[in-house]
Amino acid sequence: MWNSNPITAVTGTTAGAPLVLPSSNPSSTTNTTNTLNQPKHDIFVGNLAFTTTEEQIHQAFSEIGHVIKVRMVSDIETGKPRGFAFVEFEDPQAALSAIRNMNDYELNGRKLRVNFSNSSHLETLAGQLGMDLSSAVGGGTGGS
Repeated sequence: MWNSNPITAVTGTTAGAPLVLPSSNPSSTTNTTNTLNQPKHDIFVGNLAFTTTEEQIHQAFSEIGHVIKVRMVSDIETGKPRGFAFVEFEDPQAALSAIRNMNDYELNGRKLRVNFSNSSHLETLAGQLGMDLSSAVGGGTGGS
């Protein structure tokens, strides 16, 4: 059964670094909370060759703008790549430019599919700016 009580804080470790999620307390003003509350400027990148590395994706998308993070998705049981990734940019303009300019870009013999991630605020921002990115087709299926 689903527990509807909100989680106020979660701590743990990820690769040796502490993980602290923000408290639901609005008076909390730690840097971690402020950083985690910032919207992410991430995009979905699909149709990746299974041989593609995070470094190759980072290098290709760094030509558009400052890349903060590349997250390649792997099968949880086998550890093999699933053929898609999420790229997070420092600013929303670079992320929108990547959607417009990197869709159909060829990397390792495959034409990339670049689109909004489902967790991104960028689609709303693009609409507010009057940008038509309807020609950028892809299949953003997640991200966080």
